[in-house]
Amino acid sequence: MKILIVEDEPLIAEEIKDLTLQLLKNEIQNIEIVYTITKANEYIKNNKIDLLLLDLNLNGKSGFDILKDVVTEDFHSVIISAHTDRAVEAFEYGVLDFVPKPVTKTRLSIALNRFLGKTTPNEHKLKYIVIKKNQSHSLIDLKDVLYFESKRYIVEVHLKNEKKYIIDKSLNRLEQLLPNNFMRIHRSFIMDINELNYYKHIGGGVYNVCLKNNISLPLSPQKYKELKILFEKL
Repeated sequence: MKILIVEDEPLIAEEIKDLTLQLLKNEIQNIEIVYTITKANEYIKNNKIDLLLLDLNLNGKSGFDILKDVVTEDFHSVIISAHTDRAVEAFEYGVLDFVPKPVTKTRLSIALNRFLGKTTPNEHKLKYIVIKKNQSHSLIDLKDVLYFESKRYIVEVHLKNEKKYIIDKSLNRLEQLLPNNFMRIHRSFIMDINELNYYKHIGGGVYNVCLKNNISLPLSPQKYKELKILFEKL
């Protein structure tokens, strides 16, 4: 696991590093600290990371300047900041967690366990998907998303207006961020369950779902059972 800490106060940065090393121990391959937005952008451009631990106030500059550029990337971001009034905004842009300062080992542990997939939050606050478009970044409101499809090394986001865009986050990363109305129905698909028209067993171990716009998507046998249980409860 490769981690980047972006924090402009050296003592706090070292404290976050020490706590992270204590909590993740042998799982860390590399952990680096940078103190400015410029250095952070350079490091992210030239190095692969799995997790970004980001302060929001960096020598008077906003960590959101980094966040809005990197939320499309295939790593998770955790905000560590005293500016708790920005938490809702951060979640809307797709951060995994928001850890308030002063940092405690217990609270950081919750964030890292969520990164490891050991815990699932009761409430997701992701509101936007950030896409790369015309060499810049654009926001897509999550309510306009129909489904996500994994195609080898890319993920496409399909919108209700029939447009589609490429994003860099894997389905596994997205699954940790999306609200509960989005369901992983197949290894290659996540869909908005509110757009489901019906699901069926075609035969020979083949299942699919039909959306309200008549698009058909594959459905795994396990998810067929989960949908059946879900709709029996309704």
